[in-house]
Amino acid sequence: SGIGKLQLALAYAQYLNCPHRTDEDSCGVCPTCLQFERLQHPDLHFVFPIVKTDDADTCDAYLESWREIILKKHYFDLEDWHKALGVETKQSMIYEKESGEILRKLSLKPYGDGYKVMIIWQPEKMNATTSNKLLKLLEEPPAQTVFVMVSEHPEQLLATIQSRVQTILIPRLETE
Repeated sequence: SGIGKLQLALAYAQYLNCPHRTDEDSCGVCPTCLQFERLQHPDLHFVFPIVKTDDADTCDAYLESWREIILKKHYFDLEDWHKALGVETKQSMIYEKESGEILRKLSLKPYGDGYKVMIIWQPEKMNATTSNKLLKLLEEPPAQTVFVMVSEHPEQLLATIQSRVQTILIPRLETE
């Protein structure tokens, strides 16, 4: 944890959608890039573990806190996320209702000419029902849709999910 996998996923999402990207990077100055840097582009979607309450049962209820921790802290882990939520001792997960939200969000047309990007942070925290509901979508995503799963323990994902994704290992950073 903390080596920048989520930041890399965000940079990739921005690169995919930048209308002025080069072979090396996005431009960083166009309106699309600025929306991605603020985590507010309409084609950028997030799924992450939450603690379900009577008032909050999907990621959308926590989106403001999620954006805030990414923009302020940049590099964080699940423990930091729990602290930001004020639930240090509770287990968090990605619940079944989230799979319906993913389907709903990805059924919409892309805002621009780029891609709809669904970043799933800690996908190993999906319960079995959620994982199974996403299998078909991962196998046959809607046009111009990219899933990016940012995992710390990919071996904990269902084997059927592992078989439907391309794994890119991000090496641990050297201490110095």
